[in-house]
Amino acid sequence: MKKLPKHSRIMSVDEKGYDGLLTGVSELLEQARHAAVRSVNQILTATYWEIGRRIVEFEQKGAYRAEYGESLLRRLSKDLVLELGRGFSEENLRLMRLFYLHYRGRISQTVSGKFGPGIN
Repeated sequence: MKKLPKHSRIMSVDEKGYDGLLTGVSELLEQARHAAVRSVNQILTATYWEIGRRIVEFEQKGAYRAEYGESLLRRLSKDLVLELGRGFSEENLRLMRLFYLHYRGRISQTVSGKFGPGIN
C-alpha cells in the first residue's frame, strides 16, 4: 500500500483506524472486481453457447451438414464483423457451434433461463 507524504495526511484522523478503513475499502473493491469478472465470464459463456445453438438450429435443424454450414459461417462471420467488429471469425463461430453441440444436453436449461422467453 502506498503511503501519502506526511504533509498531505489529515492529522486529526486516527492513523491506525484510517489504515484499517483504507485496507477494508481496497479489499472490498478487489472482491467486487473479481466478482464482476466472474459474472462477465458466465454471461459470455452463456452467450457463446446460445450463438452456437442458434447456428445449429438455423443451418442444420439438429443434423450435421458441413457444406451448408461452412457457407453460413462465412456469411455470418462477414456480417457480424462488419456490424460488431472483431471476434466473430469463421473459426470463432465454428467453436461456438461446437461448444453448443458438445454441451447441448447439459446446460440448456441454465442458458435458456439467462436469455428469457423473448430472446429465442
